[in-house]
Amino acid sequence: MKKKCIVSIIIPTYKRVEKLKRAIDSVLSQTFTNWELIIIDNHSLDGTKELVDDYNNPKIKMLLIKNNGNIAKSRNLGIKKSNGKYLALLDSDDLWVPNKLQICINALKKKTILVYHDMYIQKNTKQIIFKKSGMCRDLKKPIYYDLILNGPAFPTSSVVIKKNIFKKINFFDEQKKLITWEDFDAWIRLSKINEGFKKINQVLGYRWADDENTLKPSILIKTIFLFKKKYLNNGKLPNWCKVALAKSYYNNNQLSKSFNIINKIDFKFLGTSEKIKYILLVLLIKFKKTSIFNRL
Repeated sequence: MKKKCIVSIIIPTYKRVEKLKRAIDSVLSQTFTNWELIIIDNHSLDGTKELVDDYNNPKIKMLLIKNNGNIAKSRNLGIKKSNGKYLALLDSDDLWVPNKLQICINALKKKTILVYHDMYIQKNTKQIIFKKSGMCRDLKKPIYYDLILNGPAFPTSSVVIKKNIFKKINFFDEQKKLITWEDFDAWIRLSKINEGFKKINQVLGYRWADDENTLKPSILIKTIFLFKKKYLNNGKLPNWCKVALAKSYYNNNQLSKSFNIINKIDFKFLGTSEKIKYILLVLLIKFKKTSIFNRL
């Protein structure tokens, strides 16, 4: 009798054949073996199909899609074609340590619907020293308000979730206005119907960070105001939004707007590292402004 699949691993990809190989190999190295891997490719012409075919593994499937840059469509297609009780999300440029799935499955008890963990940041394949992503924290109840007031709490590639619960919110929202933050939006919506989120206090993967997957400042600015409209009724921005806006305006060379936002940040609620970054940002803005003035 064929063993029923427990975990469906969903990997959306586009023109990342070399990085995708690392992601697939990290799945194949898992100590937990009752899984299927569904790769959703946006019609890459870089050898992605040939790579997947070369594995010749019946547990690995590839679907094709034209998603027009909307990764939610790719993930949802993979989810709808999946057979697992649980969904494990993995971006094509990230990878997991060998015991990631086993630890996550063990943590998904009766009242726990979603588990997540921290990941190391990786910028090149020869890297030796790694630091944590800095985007992983314990969530406090009510989780909905924690996410709204404190922002994203975990990397998407760390998530393992019960499929039947995720289905209740119709998976990821495919609206164009949610592109780049459809995952954060999903966790907010999910937290309104179930608070069974659990952080695993281990680093169980590596998150790729380079210019290719870094959000452009202009896009991040737009995203924050879309978040404000949807979840804050255009009310007051929480601290994490102000910090992100200040950095984005600075990186976009909109120094006056950056400085104006900085003045609205509640300094006393920042963590130690955030306070240091805050002070450095103020100094950089002042330095830039002085340099511009001296050139006039």
